[in-house]
Amino acid sequence: MSKKHHKHDDGLTEQEEQELPVETAEQEGETVSVPQTPDYYEQYVRLSAEFDNFRKRTEREKASLLAYGKKDFVEKLLPAYEVLLRQRSKLQKENAGEKASKEMKALVEGLNMVFGELDKAFKAEGIERIACVGKPYDVQTAEAIAVIPAKAEQDGQVLEEVQMGFMMDGKVLRPARVVVGKAEEETQKTEEKK
Repeated sequence: MSKKHHKHDDGLTEQEEQELPVETAEQEGETVSVPQTPDYYEQYVRLSAEFDNFRKRTEREKASLLAYGKKDFVEKLLPAYEVLLRQRSKLQKENAGEKASKEMKALVEGLNMVFGELDKAFKAEGIERIACVGKPYDVQTAEAIAVIPAKAEQDGQVLEEVQMGFMMDGKVLRPARVVVGKAEEETQKTEEKK
């Protein structure tokens, strides 16, 4: 005989015992806990909420990874962009007059077109240059690498930009490295105290 058809002391097979209603087992004097019917609706609601939270978390992580990848790429691109900006400015100053050759004018015009496209791409990605020269020094957007004597009206202002600063989506991507002016009177007073 197989196990399913093996008869127990009460004369029933295992299969028949399992099919017995719970009440029958209680009538025989055994205390059997009544199995609760599962609440499928509650399980459905809980699983639905867990899945919704999982989906939202995955979307946030995906957006975060994309933003991090974009940020990493832009940080690598910025030094080359800054060098090109400085060279374009230098070329424009040197060839401002009519004495510039046609080739130099064409080169400057080509650079301007390239920068026009780069500026469009940067603007589309929320990247903008931090304008700080001539403005009060802001520790949130700039890093002072030197303090030099200046006129009283230039006290605390950024006098020179050594490295350009950039923001991305309203957050500082790379702070500007600047030279800050300090009024000469204050500079002399601090030197006298030493």
